[in-house]
Amino acid sequence: MKKYPIPENEVKRLEALKKYSVMDTLSEKEYDAITQLASFICKTPIALVSLIDEDRQWFKSRFGIDATETPREISFCQYTIMGDEVFEVPNATEDLLFSDNPLVTGNPDIRFYAGAPLRTKEGLNMGSLCVIDTEPKNLSDEQKNALKLLADQVVTLLDSRMKHSDFLESQKELQNFIELSKDLVCIANVNGLFYKVNPAFTKVLGYSKEELEGTAFVDFVHPDDLADTSKEVEKLVTGELTVSFVNRFRCKNGDYIALSWNTSPDPITGNLYCIARNVTEEKAAEQNLIDRANLLNESQNIAKIGSWKYTIKSHDLIWSEGHYQIFEMDNLPADQLFQAFKNRIHPDDLEKMDKSTENAIKIGESFKIKYRIVLNDGSIKHILEIGQPFKNEKGEVIELKGIIQDITEITVAEQELIRKSKEIRDIRSALDESAIVSISDKNGLLTYVNENFCTVSKYEEAELIGKNQRDITGYFVKVGAKAILNTIVNGDIWKGEIRNLAKDGSCYWERMTIVPFKDDQNRPYQYISISTDITDQKIAEENLTNVLKNLEKKNKELDEFAYVVSHDLKAPLRAINNLAEWIVEDMPTMPQDVSSNFDLLRGRVLRMENLINGVLEYSRIGRVEIEHETIDLKSMLHQVIDSIVPKTGFEVIIGDEFPIIESEKILLEQVFSNLISNAVKYNDKLIGKIECHYESLPGYHQFTVTDNGPGIAEEYHQKVFKIFQTIVARDVKESTGVGLSIVKKIIEEKGGIIYIESVENEGCSFIFTFPK
Repeated sequence: MKKYPIPENEVKRLEALKKYSVMDTLSEKEYDAITQLASFICKTPIALVSLIDEDRQWFKSRFGIDATETPREISFCQYTIMGDEVFEVPNATEDLLFSDNPLVTGNPDIRFYAGAPLRTKEGLNMGSLCVIDTEPKNLSDEQKNALKLLADQVVTLLDSRMKHSDFLESQKELQNFIELSKDLVCIANVNGLFYKVNPAFTKVLGYSKEELEGTAFVDFVHPDDLADTSKEVEKLVTGELTVSFVNRFRCKNGDYIALSWNTSPDPITGNLYCIARNVTEEKAAEQNLIDRANLLNESQNIAKIGSWKYTIKSHDLIWSEGHYQIFEMDNLPADQLFQAFKNRIHPDDLEKMDKSTENAIKIGESFKIKYRIVLNDGSIKHILEIGQPFKNEKGEVIELKGIIQDITEITVAEQELIRKSKEIRDIRSALDESAIVSISDKNGLLTYVNENFCTVSKYEEAELIGKNQRDITGYFVKVGAKAILNTIVNGDIWKGEIRNLAKDGSCYWERMTIVPFKDDQNRPYQYISISTDITDQKIAEENLTNVLKNLEKKNKELDEFAYVVSHDLKAPLRAINNLAEWIVEDMPTMPQDVSSNFDLLRGRVLRMENLINGVLEYSRIGRVEIEHETIDLKSMLHQVIDSIVPKTGFEVIIGDEFPIIESEKILLEQVFSNLISNAVKYNDKLIGKIECHYESLPGYHQFTVTDNGPGIAEEYHQKVFKIFQTIVARDVKESTGVGLSIVKKIIEEKGGIIYIESVENEGCSFIFTFPK
């Protein structure tokens, strides 16, 4: 067997591992949750939290395997701790390092391995978070990144565990302190009986431990002090965290001594934790307090805890050494420390702190809050603080005392774990919401389907796993299955639309992408299919095709009908017109009134023919596709004006701003012809004036045609665009009432708008837009 590699920092690495005190400990659900999550993300049956000491790799957490450890010399993880990135073995049987490894040739038949190092803040690799499969594979970049993030969470848990161990050690030291304390320390249960007492208790009172434990607390209180003592203890029921009082306590010899008590309840058990001081021996108690303070400072430094006292009248604030260390401040005089403390608090948390302090002072309310402090370098620490008010004999709060704890690492770790957990849930949720996902092995047998796959196919997961999708969905083989198979077997991605058959016989459509996963030999060993359900889209497309076919048929029928109607209506009109002309020609000396009537007759016939032409033209708008062409707008306008505007009696102005554009020339000619024709037809001035201007708008061309004619009253601004509507009587001005309706329909069909700006007798402006 090959000799295993040794990191350069092996000695420091092993020393750090021992400090964690984690080897051979029981399983913990926090670590098990991470291995399960790693197995799920990487799609492997096995996941491990592996820690490597001198001669073995031991599994703090294991998922999918029964073994608790293996020799270091055959471990895969020994190679993971040699680097900083994910160490991956896609196919162990083809890897020179592992092909003869007993974990490969025998149980658990490892084929694939990937491990992320468990790297401490000092850069020491304790082991790895690894995933294992009995089939060759490769992790995606996203899976590798997730494995590294989860490995970081394992290190965070190990760090938190070590801190917790340190805290337990400090508790042991505190217990030793209590046992050695000259203060009287006891625990009273919910029934008011002494549960435990320290040696000082028995020494001061003269009773043995057996005589005290199990005896009622009140049996030793002086009868005159019973009422006040009960009143103070009852405050704990109302929510106060600590009560302080003095009473007289009976010793075994019958004497009473004065004891100063501090009592706090356990929020879970209800037990009372009590400390009493014999105030008759004040000097001894003061020395004992100094000893306790020194030991407390040591404990606080270990547990990142500090204590404080605030005197209300003088605003003096006193901190323990641990408090100063947490806040990273030098010792300050008591009268300056309070303002320095407030300056340290994050501005967003200052109001919360002030309110807690105010309530403690005004109504004697204890508090427990979390807040942030801002250090000189701008970094943030998270602090947990518990405060308790203390009163004088008048019931006035005279000082506040409390403790703080630096919970930055715990808070940051919790926030990061919450964020990463949410990110993973969101990614999975998004995939399940938006896609139909399946995985098939190299033989085309389904190994995984998500919920959307089951929903659209109407099969249960158990009915799909291990089956060939082509055998289940009957239409698959009919849509180029051979071409699809050739593509993906060659290792190429296939994209396209597939029509499948659901369990109930109904059909559904998918827009599908099939991605081959390839081994080291570039041969596909499994395929992942990601698709979306486009059944509704396909149905809509089919319906749209049918509608368009019907519309095309109707348009053709309409055109044929229009041709017939046009021909049949115009034929008699032409006959009437011809007959009238013949009569006039044959009777040159007919009376003037008869001649006028014939002129009127021919005018009505011409109006009718124009009306028919206008209606047909109106009906064709929007039904005929017109190609875009390059249009010199200024040149086009000159051509329109030359064909419509008389040479005399009119002044025409065309702005210089008209550009060359790409659009439907025939439509614009028709619009300008109608508008300029109306400006000529209805002008009532000796010299008519017509102006044409252009302005470029975002996404649109804007045109303005202005005349100096009689104008249009505001109540007719909308009416003139309706078909067959005219303002001037047709006997006065010959008109079909179709021209402006054609203009409006052309413009609106193309996505533009047209409107009028006019005051009666002051001319008129037609303003319209045309899309670019």
